[in-house]
Amino acid sequence: MLYGRSAEISALDGVIARARNGCGGAVVLRGEAGVGKTALLDAAAARGEAMRVLRTGGVESEADLAFAALHRLLRPAAGLLDALPGPQRDAVRAALGHAAGGGGDRFLLGAGVLSLLAETAGQEGLICVVDDFQWADRASADALLFAARRLGTERIAMLFAVRGDAPVKDVPLTVGVRGLPEDAAAELLGSRHGPPTVSVRREIITLTGANPLALNEIAARLTPGQLAGREPLPDPLPGGARLFGDRVAGLSAPARLVALLAAVETDLEVVLRAAKRLAPGSGSAAFAELEESGLAEVSGTGVRFRHPLMRSAIHEAAAPAEVRHAHAVLAELTAGDRRAWHLAGASLGQAEPVAVALAEAAGRARDRGGYGTAATALARAAELTPDPRARAVRLKDAAVAAWLAGLPGQAESMLAEAREGAGGDITLTMEIARLRGRFELNSGNAAEAVRILAAGDSLEMLADAVEAASYVGDTAAVVELGRRAAAHPEGFLRDTVAGIGSTLNGDATGPALLRRALARADGLEDAVGYLWATAAASALGESDVASEMAERAGRVARVSGMAGQLPVVLEFVATAERLAGRLSRSQAVSEEGLALAREAGYENAVAAHLANLAVLAALRGQEEPCARQAREALAIALPHRVGLHAGVAAYALAMLELCLGRYVGA
Repeated sequence: MLYGRSAEISALDGVIARARNGCGGAVVLRGEAGVGKTALLDAAAARGEAMRVLRTGGVESEADLAFAALHRLLRPAAGLLDALPGPQRDAVRAALGHAAGGGGDRFLLGAGVLSLLAETAGQEGLICVVDDFQWADRASADALLFAARRLGTERIAMLFAVRGDAPVKDVPLTVGVRGLPEDAAAELLGSRHGPPTVSVRREIITLTGANPLALNEIAARLTPGQLAGREPLPDPLPGGARLFGDRVAGLSAPARLVALLAAVETDLEVVLRAAKRLAPGSGSAAFAELEESGLAEVSGTGVRFRHPLMRSAIHEAAAPAEVRHAHAVLAELTAGDRRAWHLAGASLGQAEPVAVALAEAAGRARDRGGYGTAATALARAAELTPDPRARAVRLKDAAVAAWLAGLPGQAESMLAEAREGAGGDITLTMEIARLRGRFELNSGNAAEAVRILAAGDSLEMLADAVEAASYVGDTAAVVELGRRAAAHPEGFLRDTVAGIGSTLNGDATGPALLRRALARADGLEDAVGYLWATAAASALGESDVASEMAERAGRVARVSGMAGQLPVVLEFVATAERLAGRLSRSQAVSEEGLALAREAGYENAVAAHLANLAVLAALRGQEEPCARQAREALAIALPHRVGLHAGVAAYALAMLELCLGRYVGA
């Protein structure tokens, strides 16, 4: 029975009812640990009538295992995979470990998850329950939020529960779950433990914030004399780690061992085998004791702690050597990614074989699009790597994975550490410098990106430097960099970069180089190549060809394994659509690109899409959105020295004045 939660239940009922009628939506329950979010999820799911229910939840020990939460959610629906379009089906199968490969395309995976949920919903509808979202692995979280943002007319309600301030991006409806109202808290205390005196009740409610779990746990530990006001309450009241730590200490040694194993490994069968090895003959009795203590319960094939802080208390109560020993035994009983993480947990100091295992786990996560998981694994692998150069390489790879996962702050920190460890290795130093320049161009100071990238001599770094200089609006730098690129052997990229520089310099050889490059465009395979073809056609003034090349870049980016390219690629696609007069399509592309850029942390791409949207609003005479979006774009572009985007935003404001007949202002 729920006490004092009518408002929260009403909000959840509304989301479910709308989904049942074909207007899908998502809602976030946000509150502290023990406040009753799980009970609300259970109650809401039970009120869905004929709607199907799929459940999952974040597990702290699995937060580094790519797609662990998604696997639990979709396992009951796996039989419907064949109904999905081929690329989506393959992406979902790869993420769930049902097939190898998959290319790591987050866009295809997200679309596949949404399609599978829609198939599961059918006519009756579907409720997706996602508990403890703050501990969902990054790859699962990205896929679930992708679906949540696109429910539209689907008969799907997605209910997320999250602790504290953990972000749940772009789910607009949040229901705050706080402590119970005083009368409901008093009713709960009276129903579970007998009515305490008014003064005791008020003191308990005040000190616990009326947190339901804390009310139950604390009142259960007080003596009858304390509840009746005959004895003073403990000062302070037992709570948090102290509360659960006492209960952990009350377990027998075998039960504490089982609890520790369950705290670092979720698979019940593996925990049982490890317990049998470490404490022969005590497994069943230890589990029974653990369940009787109220700390945990066996649920299906796993062990579930009644409160996340109970798991923390168990972990903290163990000596570091005990934790390492538990991981070591579990490593012998597991394989693949789990084994790699247990080996890491068992390590004391650096260990190259363990670092290799983690790097391989990162590769598997990356192949499935789990870039956040890959970044975490590679960063840990770097910590375990004794060789300075190998450590720097792993940090560099971790930075790339973090960037693709939309974690630019982490990426830049990892890259800075990699740079410090590169030593005198010129090749590695240049690779790191190129990444620094790319990161700076995407979300930092474009002029600084030019400086970093222009220091390199490789054709790739020169091309990146030309791109950055074009964003800044530094024509002289583009010309000089094109001259340096001309020293490289003939080829598509060399001809394009050298041709752009020569054309801007008024050299008659420039257009010939660009036409020779475009003649090779049919052999291009990646989105970056098509973007350079777009730039070549634009430099020649051939807008139709530029539009075609940009469209190709967009198509390739959507089906490639590097979804991190998409926000930038869509800048060019949106611009091409606008210049071709297809304003509605340009709007849709920029809105998608803006959302992706914000999600990925590509601030300069955010400015690009805002500036394009401002122009579109100006052409329609929409003053408020034009002015707002142009101001937002300029607020990023000006301090970041991105002259191209600042120019487009200023153009939007001028066009707005013209369209509204304010010619002096224009």
